[in-house]
Amino acid sequence: MNFNASAAPLFEVESPDQLLLNTPVVVALNNAYKLFEKTGQDLNNFNVHIAERKKENGEDENGVDTIGIAFSAKLPPGQKGLGNASKLGRSVLYIASRTSGEILREQGSR
Repeated sequence: MNFNASAAPLFEVESPDQLLLNTPVVVALNNAYKLFEKTGQDLNNFNVHIAERKKENGEDENGVDTIGIAFSAKLPPGQKGLGNASKLGRSVLYIASRTSGEILREQGSR
């Protein structure tokens, strides 16, 4: 299913307490969450980041911009570290189609 959202913003902050997500982002977030759930990791130990990926850093197979949905592991309280160095879990990035929300690939970190 393709949505005509390639020119629309992924999300808009309508007010300090309201965020509007376009349809492909909602579909992509749902798909990414289902895949993340299969890892067996506790979502409470992660932050979720959604970002537009431009051609220079994230094209799909047709050269179209994509959506990145990252589940980044939090650091335990009081711990400092670099990148994804966390005992709370393994961070993962899902790359999704900007038009359908379909997950195109996954990038994990150790």
